[in-house]
Parts: sequence; C-alpha cells; structure tokens
Amino acid sequence: MVKQYISVNNLIGMAILVWGLVFPPVSASECSKTVNIGVVADWPPLTVFDELGPWGLDVDIAEMVFQHVAVCTTYIRLPSSARTFEEMSKGVIDVAVMVSYTKDREAYGDFSLPYRFERMRLFSLSPPTVLADLASLLKQSKTIGLSIGSYYGEELDKLKQDPRYKDQFVSIASAQRRVEMLMKARVDFIVDDVITGNYFIKERGLDAAQAWPYVVHDNQVHFLLRKNVFSARLKSKIDEAILALKPKIELLVASYQSNASFGVSTVSNRFPRYQPLPLSNLD
Repeated sequence: MVKQYISVNNLIGMAILVWGLVFPPVSASECSKTVNIGVVADWPPLTVFDELGPWGLDVDIAEMVFQHVAVCTTYIRLPSSARTFEEMSKGVIDVAVMVSYTKDREAYGDFSLPYRFERMRLFSLSPPTVLADLASLLKQSKTIGLSIGSYYGEELDKLKQDPRYKDQFVSIASAQRRVEMLMKARVDFIVDDVITGNYFIKERGLDAAQAWPYVVHDNQVHFLLRKNVFSARLKSKIDEAILALKPKIELLVASYQSNASFGVSTVSNRFPRYQPLPLSNLD
C-alpha cells in the first residue's frame, strides 16, 4: 500500500490538501486507474479530513468499492458540500461521495447505484413534539441551520425558496459549526443525518440536543462520477461492486450507527502509518 499527500492549488488559488491513498487488491501495479475523491472536511463521522487524513463511514465505503474494482484513490479535502460540484466541474475531483440525486446534479456527472440510506432529522435543545410539517416551525419564526450546498428533500427545498421563510434558514459550512450554533442558541434547529447528530450527542457529550421524529428527508445516496472519466464498463463494475458488497456495507453502516467505530476505521490496515512524502517522490 502506498500513501502520499501534497499541497496543490485550484484555479482560484486556494490550497487543497491531497492525501493519496492506494488500496490495491494485491499491488499498486494492478490498479486500473487512479481517481480523485472529494471529501467534505468536517461531517463526522461520515466524512472527515483532519491531521490523520480522510476517514469516516463514506470514506470507508468508497475504499471498499473502489478497491473491489481495482481503482486507486486520491482524496481531496473540501471545505463544504457546496464546493463538491464546483471542484467537479473544474476537473479537480472525479468522484463525490454521499450525493443525493437531483436532476440538476446530472449535469456534473453520472450517478452510481445507491450504496446507503441517509436519514435527515431535526435536532434542537427543546423537547421534541409532533409536527404536521416544517412550515409549522417557520410560522413560529424558528430558525434552521443547514449545510451549505446540501439537499434536504422537496419539502425543505420549497420552503427555502419561499420569500416568507428564506431568511429563517442559516447556511453553515461545517457540522461542528452547526452544532455550536445550536448549542449557543443562535439557531433554533439544525437538520442533519441521524448518524452525525447521534455522534455529537453521544461522543461529544451534547446531551441537551435531541432528535425530533419528524422525517425531514429519507433518501438513498450515491457516488457521483465525473463525466468522461469512467468508461461504461467501469461504471457497470462499480455498480456491480456496490451490489456485491451490500451486506458488508450494511454491516459497516450499522457499526457507525451503534457508535462502535466513531473515529476508528473498520477497513483493515487503514492508516497504519502516516508518512508524508516529499514532492519529488510524487513525480
């Protein structure tokens, strides 16, 4: 296994940290190609890119799938979900993880088969109650913190476009910052994946925050594959790998849901050593 990281610049001059990870089935020479995978830096425990490199549930699933089809991976740190599509349109990343399907996103790439469910729920400091709809909260002048660039389903999407309520939605780049805003009562609610919400409640000691039962959005997520990078045959192999690995993926998701693996990869031999290589070694 070979690992490397370098600093590169995108077209607007922002430094992007790239951590090259090669997880070949046998040896690096057997990789059919290498792809750049974008990872949102702060969405634990789904995607994280910190001093240890990239980790999280969706990183583990990506490694499973792309190793299965003999594709090597390089990970690129993204500051927010919104940057995913910008960097894909520039050709900086070839793959995005944890992508909900929308018609507009087809312009950026091709969707793989879905590989897991995400379940978006409200979190607040106030006790959960039964809701008829999200509009009932907005009519009470409540504010809701959301990830920049994320899709939360048709109901919330329509409310965000309603001039009566659009100022009550607060775009916040990172999961950590969203939780901080909630705990400081700068927003009344945040919406997040239940795995992330429970991570902050149980692992970060934020017992005051509570999940609401109202279903904001239950949705399957996909890999988004940049156009003209993947052959039809390789896209088919990726879909076949997702189907073949479904039992292992479901087991991995369950382990994250139970908090058994927060902060610890369940893919064998991940990050046994962290060894930055000089740029001269990357040529």
